[in-house]
Amino acid sequence: MTNGDGGVEFSIKAVSQATGLTVATLRAWERRYGIIEPRRNQSGHRVYSAWDVSRLRRLRETTDRGHPISKIAHLSDEDLGFLLAETREQPVNSPASRGFVDRILASVEKYEPDECDQAIALAFALLPVSEVISAVLSPALWEVGDRWHRGEFTVGQERLISSAVRRQLSSLLNTYSTLAQGSTVVFATVSGELHELGILMHAALAASRKLRVCYLGADLPPEEIANFAGRVGAAAVAISMVMPDHLDQSLQHLAALRRSLPAGVEIWIGGATSTLIDPARFPSGSILMPSRRDFEQRVDLMVNMPRS
Repeated sequence: MTNGDGGVEFSIKAVSQATGLTVATLRAWERRYGIIEPRRNQSGHRVYSAWDVSRLRRLRETTDRGHPISKIAHLSDEDLGFLLAETREQPVNSPASRGFVDRILASVEKYEPDECDQAIALAFALLPVSEVISAVLSPALWEVGDRWHRGEFTVGQERLISSAVRRQLSSLLNTYSTLAQGSTVVFATVSGELHELGILMHAALAASRKLRVCYLGADLPPEEIANFAGRVGAAAVAISMVMPDHLDQSLQHLAALRRSLPAGVEIWIGGATSTLIDPARFPSGSILMPSRRDFEQRVDLMVNMPRS
């Protein structure tokens, strides 16, 4: 639902599911510490803004790191960010995920595309999707890229793994499409952003959490992305920014995307380059997602948002 200013609002149930806080905890935090002040809709029910959800998520994550809510309830978002940065969780790196990384790298070394495909497919079959993406695919791709830069791997070997990853992620998207629910999010990169594996991995991760995903790929004119989003009734467009040399051009494309999108459609922005930009330079309606956790929380919120 939306408020009078066009901003999306969420029920207490949706907020509970998106943040991991029980309804009882939400009400207790509001009553005891005044952490947020949700407004009431015409039916008298609590409704929360996207900002409310973001702050609750940060508070919950900070308490998970051992900080009592009584000590952090009145901290600013900036101070909460400092606390989280000091105690940031390490990525999952189980023996199983490390074993799959080694198997994938061995297949690349030996020029065995079928074995690379099988290793990735088996990883998805045995491990959570989030772990495969963060602890198997990401480190394997980084290692292959690093070896290519050092002259130890050829372009062909780099293409071997990227093609295998692309095939398996595309298959995963198709598998999860039958389970999709909630609103639609379009995943793409704007013109000049040629790297697609990052946005494809996030599309697959979102689909695994039952979000309705439309994946368009890389290097698309912003007007085309906006036209597609409008046609499918998307609630958001997810954009990846990876290439620092195209920073100014990408910002211009994002501004064009904002102008072309229907009112109320969010722009989700992630990728390494996005963290180098002053948030004030992004167009209105942009939601920055510097970490995978931020992304997953937003996906969960969108899954539980009623479709218009």
